[in-house]
Amino acid sequence: MLTASVRFLSLTLLTWAGLSAHSYGPPPRVTAAPGDNTRACTSCHSGNALNSGAGSVRIALQGGQFYVPGVKQRITVQVADPNQRRWGFELSARLNSDLEKGQAGDLTPVDNLTQVICEDNTPKPCNTGMLFITHTSAGTRSGTPNGVSFQFDWTPPSTDAGPVTLYVAGNAANGNGANTGDFVYTSSVQLAPAVPPTPSITAASIANGATGQAGPVCPNTWVTIYGTNLSATTRAWTEGDFINGAIPFALDGVSVVLTQFGAPRLAYVGYVSPSQVNFLLPTDLTVTATSVAVKNAAGTTTSVPLTLQTGPGELFTSDGKAVLATHANGTLVSKSAPAAPGEAISLFGTGLGATSPAQIPGLIPTAASPLASIPQVMIGGNPATVSTAVVLPGSVGVYQLNLQVPSDATNGDLPVQIQGTNAISSSAVLTVQK
Repeated sequence: MLTASVRFLSLTLLTWAGLSAHSYGPPPRVTAAPGDNTRACTSCHSGNALNSGAGSVRIALQGGQFYVPGVKQRITVQVADPNQRRWGFELSARLNSDLEKGQAGDLTPVDNLTQVICEDNTPKPCNTGMLFITHTSAGTRSGTPNGVSFQFDWTPPSTDAGPVTLYVAGNAANGNGANTGDFVYTSSVQLAPAVPPTPSITAASIANGATGQAGPVCPNTWVTIYGTNLSATTRAWTEGDFINGAIPFALDGVSVVLTQFGAPRLAYVGYVSPSQVNFLLPTDLTVTATSVAVKNAAGTTTSVPLTLQTGPGELFTSDGKAVLATHANGTLVSKSAPAAPGEAISLFGTGLGATSPAQIPGLIPTAASPLASIPQVMIGGNPATVSTAVVLPGSVGVYQLNLQVPSDATNGDLPVQIQGTNAISSSAVLTVQK
């Protein structure tokens, strides 16, 4: 049986839990948005005027200032100040049609550094009112100099809701345990809706990403597909698209669907535009009958055949003809800076084969991954000595071949190809000069 003191302590804790439903952080509506406290966090952190310090708060977006209806995107809030050492923020997403009360989409934490609170100061889910995402106690990272970043996901409205504005207040605190000596900064960014129409591709619209030519492709190859209405936006992937080292399956709601054995599988998307999508085939893709389609928020194209083969892959070119090659010092080989007979150079390719150990599908390699079998490179019809062949660390689908130009190579633009067991790559040219 509980004693009176224990019962009192239990009731006190339960009451406190109800009043303080989220861990340490600001109350709602301190972003300085319409309808919020115009003083933002300075309403509690007194002594310095709003936006008066040497720091800033910034909203970083994965692409540009747009949203695709219903397509989740990662948002980063960066709070910085050269003189401070503890950090906080609060952000809200508002419909421009009702900046005071118009909640725009949903906010979701991705780690223990942020939390979502409701307008009534309770944790998510919220029954009514606005959503606010803010820091947790762990997120303040006391003692960290110069600044920190907070990441979380924002899912915009499922349909075109017109322009949306994100409002944020950032607190650059001195970490003295009091609400004095801190600087508060505010910022906002407006996003326009980007609504894609129904996409379309044809069977003749697929090319190898290295050469720009049609033909069979290999696993771990960059591929380009052309069409119409493929994306409402134009951009390549950015650092923010890689979550925990995973290669993104989609950009701005655009994905590439591969079908094998009657089952769908996603490729990795590196670039999107209304007329072009660049995607990477998985390293462990089976060489069998395959079809490919592009999907966006408006629909999915018809599937078209994609011919796969086991090798030998293709070499990247700088202009569709000249092979992409570098001297030992990293400068490009070109007509004005040709390779010399016997010189050590590097070539770059895609889809050149499996590595040993095998790459982990879907993850960026953190170390150079040697090829299980070193390919044979021919320059001017003569074999070149390949010393190493690896998948580059920190990149995907890009191989580096370190080799020696044949010592008896003649002057001129010499054909360069990779010789496979049952096939040979497209021919590029390497300028050689004694």
